[in-house]
Order: sequence, then structure tokens, then C-alpha cells
Amino acid sequence: MRRDVPALLIESTPPANGLLYWILASPLILFVGWYWVDLFAYLDPIPWYWFDFILGVIIYIFLILLPLGYVAHRLVTSLPKFFQHAGWDVQPLADVRPEEMYSVNYIFTGFQRAPTTRARIWMRAAQGWVYLEIAAIFIGAIAMIPLFFSAVEFGFGSR
Repeated sequence: MRRDVPALLIESTPPANGLLYWILASPLILFVGWYWVDLFAYLDPIPWYWFDFILGVIIYIFLILLPLGYVAHRLVTSLPKFFQHAGWDVQPLADVRPEEMYSVNYIFTGFQRAPTTRARIWMRAAQGWVYLEIAAIFIGAIAMIPLFFSAVEFGFGSR
């Protein structure tokens, strides 16, 4: 039987100010950014592509990249039981021996977020984009199953 231990969730701080999260999420960020900049340049009436490009990147960063990543981070960290404590460090409030650290049942008594600073906003956005990329991979994998069977049914992949 597992022992119940009260615990506090403390917002984790990624190493290197979240640089590795930005690198990990870069494929999705670059894809969405490329699509946004092309769409922005197509719809903008100004005939200078480089001006459209720079303006589109600035708008992308401040109206899409940061808010969407921050909201994804906030959503995932507000549901720690559903997302397996992603973005949190668990601090037990009772003594836990090292050999039973992973076998106890932690009962969360509260959350402690780090103070919101400019650097922390960027780190949260980076973590949020990693969560979005993971969701895109899972959703894509599930969506490919009916596409595969549909393609096989119509003779694709057979000689």
C-alpha cells in the first residue's frame, strides 16, 4: 500500500533560461512563423516584401508566439494531475526516504509559482511551445490512422 505524503508543487526553472526548450520547439515555431509571415505578406497592401517580413515577424512574436506559449504553459501547469506534474518540482512536506521517493502518493496542498519577470515570461512561453509541439505530434499520430486505412483501401501502397 502506498503511503500518502503532503507535498507542495514549486514551479520548475529550466536550465540555460529555457534555451533548450526553444530549440526543442523550434520546428513548430518556425513552421507557424513561416506560415504567418507569408500570410501577412500576402494580405498586407504594402508592396515591400522585406518591410512586410520584418513587420510580420514582430507581430508574430508579440501577438502569437509569446501569448500562445504562455497560455499553453498556464493550461498545462494548472492541471498537474492530468499532465503528470509537467512544469513543477515536487517538494514533500514530510520526510521521505530516498528508496521510497517514487513509490509514495503525493497529495498536493498548494502551488508556488515563481515571480513573474520578463525572463520568466520567455521561459514559460518556451515551455508552452514544447507542450504545443507534443500535442501536435500526438494529434498528428492519431489523425494518421484513418488516413492510412483510407489510402490502403483505395490501393495506395500496393502494386
